[in-house]
Amino acid sequence: MFLTIVFLLSGVALVILIGAKYLEEKRGRKIFILNLISKGDLHVRDLSHKTAHEYANWREWAEFFIKKQLPMHSRSLLNKSHALAQEKSAKYLELIRDSKLLKKSDGISEFFKNVSSVEKGNGEIDGYSEAFQEEESEVK
Repeated sequence: MFLTIVFLLSGVALVILIGAKYLEEKRGRKIFILNLISKGDLHVRDLSHKTAHEYANWREWAEFFIKKQLPMHSRSLLNKSHALAQEKSAKYLELIRDSKLLKKSDGISEFFKNVSSVEKGNGEIDGYSEAFQEEESEVK
């Protein structure tokens, strides 16, 4: 339905334009509708030229920014972040070295000491579980 109406309106507009052009040639003077179309055409042409000029300026700026400025700024940001990361890691590594977490107590944990004491007795593992349970009851 919508397409039919648009088709009919465009057909009517074409008939009006053809009739206006015929009257203009017959009378020898400009008709209002055709004069409006001519002025509109001039405005659209000027707008098109301005738009093309602005597009060229914008494209030139974008190309300069992407090819020159962006790599320079990203490289600078990368260098700054790298330097900051090195500085912070050096600072925190100094703090970690003094930490109690990294200090070694005896070099061997109590669990491995218990395992070695159990294995001294004929290498049987069954005795290990009994020895471990006895140690747990003593700890409690």
